[in-house]
Amino acid sequence: MKIRLAVAAVAASAALLGGVVAAPAHAAPTGQSLAAKNALDSINPQPQDAADVVDGIEAANKILKQFGITPFTPTIGACTDFTFPLALGGAVPGPYTPPIGDLTIDGGLLGKADLNAVQKGEILYGFVPVGVFNDSGDKGGMQVAWFNVNTFKGGLGEKMGGITDVILDGVTKRIGTLAPGLKELAQAAVNSTLKPALNLIPSNGVRGGIVDTGSGTVLSAIYGSVKKGDATCYFFPSLGIATAK
Repeated sequence: MKIRLAVAAVAASAALLGGVVAAPAHAAPTGQSLAAKNALDSINPQPQDAADVVDGIEAANKILKQFGITPFTPTIGACTDFTFPLALGGAVPGPYTPPIGDLTIDGGLLGKADLNAVQKGEILYGFVPVGVFNDSGDKGGMQVAWFNVNTFKGGLGEKMGGITDVILDGVTKRIGTLAPGLKELAQAAVNSTLKPALNLIPSNGVRGGIVDTGSGTVLSAIYGSVKKGDATCYFFPSLGIATAK
């Protein structure tokens, strides 16, 4: 029955978009038309929050650029609520900490500390789906496949998470290696600069992942799933090339 409803919904959508057939206003739907109507009626619009909605590829690209991420090819997803959202992936090499750039602090007599979330030889991958996505639960589902053409090393299924969490976790990892005194100074710098900057960028549904690719030219594909309310969206790969320093 679910397959029949899905087929009917697609057929009805195609007819509506193409203007092929229009039933008279007074005609009651029957048979396949009724099934299509019921399927379409079951697609309830999600509430829209302007702060978290990414409206179109241009807006997705703008968000990637705010993180300093160079975009890959656009892609499309298929959701269990019969929607087909667009999305955009991308990458930026280290040393770098989105969105502020180089996060190296000078502790004076205590020395300098490189706190960058993305280190030399690493790449931060980003992924922005278009639409309203629920980030209250599991932020997993997206993955990265990569191949370094210079070292002939690669990987499949590198996990991604919420991009803000990934960036902050990367910086926290660096702070944890510092000596007392410098550690407190570094945490204060993060609290006063990095966290406020991240809070200014819409990140609901946005995914990120840091991958140790080694230096070289890296062929990359970002793919997987993102939760959208009670539905799940499965995205085809967003493809691109990044050069790790």
